[in-house]
Amino acid sequence: MILLERWHQLLGIRPGEGRTVGLFFLHNFLLGIGTVLVYVAANVILLENQPERNLPLAYGVAALAMIAAGKIYAHYEHHLPLQHLAVRVLLAVVALTGVLGVLIVMGHSVAAAVAIMAGYRVIYLLTNLEFWGVSAMVFDVRQGKRLFSVISSGDMPAKALGAVLAILIHHHTDLLWLLLTAFGAYLAALFTLQITRRSHLVEARPTARAARQQSVAPMLQRWFGDSRLVLSISLSMLAIAAVTTGVEYSFFVNVKHKFHDQTSVMKYVGNVLVITYLSATLFKLLVSRVALDQVGVRWMLIALPATVLAGLLLFGGLRVGNAGEGMLLLYFCGLYLMMEVLRRAIFDPVFLVLFQPLSPPERLQAHTLAKGLYEPLGMGLAGVLLFALHQVPVLNEWAPFAWMSLFMIGALYFLHRSYGHYLDELQHALSRRFADATETATVQSWTGPVTRAVNGSAQHTAGVSSNTEEISQLLNSLSDKAQRQAATERLVELGAAALPQLTAVLATGTDEALVRRAAQICGRIRLEVSRVALLQLAQQPNLLRREVALRALRNFAPNLADSVVYQALIQEELHLAHHLLRGQASTSDATLSHSLDYELTKVQQRIFAVLVQLYPPQIISDAQRGVAHAARERQANALEILDNLIPRHVYQGLQALLDPDTPAHKVRLFERLLSDRPSPPVPILESIVKRGETAFSDWTVSVALSRWHPSAACALALVPHLHSTSPVVRESAFKALQELSGTQPSAYQQLFDNQLITQEQVMNHAATTSRISAAERVAVLKSTALFAETPENVLSSIVPIMKEVTFQAGQQIFAKGDLGTSLFILHDGQVDIFTGTQRLATFHKGDFFGELALLDAEPRSASAVAKSNVMAFRLDQEDFYDVMEERGEVLRNILRVLCQRLRRQNDKMQLPQ
Repeated sequence: MILLERWHQLLGIRPGEGRTVGLFFLHNFLLGIGTVLVYVAANVILLENQPERNLPLAYGVAALAMIAAGKIYAHYEHHLPLQHLAVRVLLAVVALTGVLGVLIVMGHSVAAAVAIMAGYRVIYLLTNLEFWGVSAMVFDVRQGKRLFSVISSGDMPAKALGAVLAILIHHHTDLLWLLLTAFGAYLAALFTLQITRRSHLVEARPTARAARQQSVAPMLQRWFGDSRLVLSISLSMLAIAAVTTGVEYSFFVNVKHKFHDQTSVMKYVGNVLVITYLSATLFKLLVSRVALDQVGVRWMLIALPATVLAGLLLFGGLRVGNAGEGMLLLYFCGLYLMMEVLRRAIFDPVFLVLFQPLSPPERLQAHTLAKGLYEPLGMGLAGVLLFALHQVPVLNEWAPFAWMSLFMIGALYFLHRSYGHYLDELQHALSRRFADATETATVQSWTGPVTRAVNGSAQHTAGVSSNTEEISQLLNSLSDKAQRQAATERLVELGAAALPQLTAVLATGTDEALVRRAAQICGRIRLEVSRVALLQLAQQPNLLRREVALRALRNFAPNLADSVVYQALIQEELHLAHHLLRGQASTSDATLSHSLDYELTKVQQRIFAVLVQLYPPQIISDAQRGVAHAARERQANALEILDNLIPRHVYQGLQALLDPDTPAHKVRLFERLLSDRPSPPVPILESIVKRGETAFSDWTVSVALSRWHPSAACALALVPHLHSTSPVVRESAFKALQELSGTQPSAYQQLFDNQLITQEQVMNHAATTSRISAAERVAVLKSTALFAETPENVLSSIVPIMKEVTFQAGQQIFAKGDLGTSLFILHDGQVDIFTGTQRLATFHKGDFFGELALLDAEPRSASAVAKSNVMAFRLDQEDFYDVMEERGEVLRNILRVLCQRLRRQNDKMQLPQ
């Protein structure tokens, strides 16, 4: 691994993000240089002239200027695209820097210093709004947690450089050079922004969302919108800004009292600032992301106010102990340094992450409101309090620390509320726009009793007279397509009376289709007996049965008493994922790797199904839909809500399954997660063959068999696959048996001697083998546009219903007006489609036609005639319905392709003739 890759890995920068992070880091570095140089210029003048009185005055004036600038920015934020607004903001900053340069040249009065300080604050606000506005649109919430601390660390070394320059300042004439340097830095930042605009879409697109169930009071919506998150964050920002201003003031004033000449003051302040900004840089780059990942948003949020509150309370102890001037200066220096490091390295990145679940326009408005109105209000309020207390020397010694402590307690309260509102916003971002009352009730009552029935019939079924023979007949009827629906409804109606035989099927049944249908019926009879039977089914080693059981258990409210069972199931799934990933990392076979990918997807789905039983079902379901969503931001919101809801090790394992990382990296992560119970290093092919279709899809088993070289000791593992109902598995098993006859003839003969297989079986298989093998049929399906995006693991379930049909040249396949009940996939030859005498299209090898017949049995809209000798595969509607019942992915893929065709047809109709 090269040095740059290691550096990216250390900082949490993933492949493809390096250039973007570099641009934002450089952008922030240039903004930081410009801003801190203006800050130094203002403080050089202010600290010369009664800072106890003039600093609060400067804070008050700066607050008013910032509020005005924030209002102007908010106005244009609603009327200009963000990318245009960002450019105009930087141009305004360049112009304002020029104005400050004129003020420095023209006069050195206190008024000029106050104006410069106000100008600095406005520049800081505008650059902050511009930088974080662009960042909030480019990065999603998950990237924000990883990268906001990295990209925002660019201004820290820049500010450290500015602090070094402050040490070197001796004359006012030097200040103009600082302003000229700042002017150039802002121009360079503008150039960097233009590069970023060319490589990223910087746009705040509105997203349609459901109305919030809990919003801000109507009288407050004018200022905060309808998000309670914005309200709580804004109020916490006001409190933190007030305390930050108070601590900064106390630090500067005590430095001025200790060092009376200007050079000593600037050296001391400069050295403290250098240490502060360099410490914040290291913290941001090396600690912030890791700490956020380990302890989460909640504790990172309250770290700043809790630590500062403890520091403020320490002041009382120093006053009681009559600490000397040197000790007090050291205290103020440490308090300022600690607060700045925590604010810059921890609070600011997390504060910005909180806005990410909001829709893009709300995100920008919320940030502008917090930074452009409430932070200046906090600074202005602190300025007023400090100025007023300065007039009363008796109070000025202790009162500032009293009100700062009260403000920090308020910040703790509002940040605690903000975390709860943050989770609400994540859930709101994932929720459906239109949810029915049933779903809402499910969320509100997820901890309710398990034994409530689905309807009145299930409650009185105990008294229904029913004999065992009728129920047995109904169970047999479940295998009959014509009688299945009526039998299902009758068994549900019988309810408790049918449960003994239904649960017996779940416990001992060997017919997988019957077990699946029995589980579905038990899921509809919401009684304790059926819930327990389904829970026992979920614990069987057969993972396909586990899926069926977990799906049926969704009809029951979760029972917290079963949490130990579900947690054990999650651990099993994580160990299986580790095993699959280890196999994926050790193979270069693309087909096997893709098959294992599918199995990992099934593991992920089963983990979500278990989580539904442990946590609010609707939230988990929304998160599951979110991680499967095409929109990157929706995926990020889904992962973030899981990060704040489920156990850390489960989340990390689930995230590893979802992230596009290398299998080797994922294996290392799982080894850390499962270090208490390491999985045995069994070869993946041997494991798949031994567990077979009880744990893996038939295609994966088939792929493993085709690559497995059985030894004499493992030959017995081949026998069950020879009797498989799956054509692809049976086909691969007989090929492996043939290989065994050549490589291990004694083991091959032993299978016959022990009557595990017979020569008749081998001959029957050879006689019934189709001209086109099962594996080739899967390839045929995969080559069609209709199934191109469907995994082979799913397509293998269609193979048994593919019927080979042949037509002679000129023979009609179906006529217009015939009842359509079949789809055709062309394997050889050509087919013309006619309406009357007009030829509409000609299909070739790999094309399909008649696909609408799979969804409805309507008259054909055109005729199909073989143009040449044709060999095709026919899929009949009734058979296909059975497949779709078992494999929902098939139906979803067909609907997706049909929707694409419909859109293309609509586009053609809209084109001008």
